[in-house]
Amino acid sequence: MKRLWLLLASLLFASCSKYSGDFQTATKNFKPKAVPLTAAGPWQGTWKSDVNGHTGPLWCIVTQDKKDPTIWNFRYRAGWGILKFGDYNHPVKTKLDANGKLPLAGKMTLPKNFGTYKVVGVLTPTKFDVRYQGNGDKGTMTLTRPEVRDPEKPKGP
Repeated sequence: MKRLWLLLASLLFASCSKYSGDFQTATKNFKPKAVPLTAAGPWQGTWKSDVNGHTGPLWCIVTQDKKDPTIWNFRYRAGWGILKFGDYNHPVKTKLDANGKLPLAGKMTLPKNFGTYKVVGVLTPTKFDVRYQGNGDKGTMTLTRPEVRDPEKPKGP
């Protein structure tokens, strides 16, 4: 439990970044009717642990690497209770299939030596459902595209 609090505290301090502004910009610039629609862009939803039942909000900005189109970058921010933490990038080697789906099977080392994090799942242009596993925890991440009510003030982390 002490290790979990240390992880949360370090991620909270690391989150003093520009993630919120970047998410709002990504949401404002997202064109859901653009063709071809891919998994790129903003996502928001929740994560849920199968181990302890903890859950919280989750945001992700997905971008395709400009230098290597087989790399997709997943920039996350998560929450638990009143905490919002993280601003880390998870590059995954994958490519779109013929139907516009993006299969995921990747892993990354978490900051501050907090272990390895793995994801497995499939993204579509409108659905982000993946399984995660890492450092004694496993569960689901379920996200959808954010709704923008006021283009000047999109909801974000």
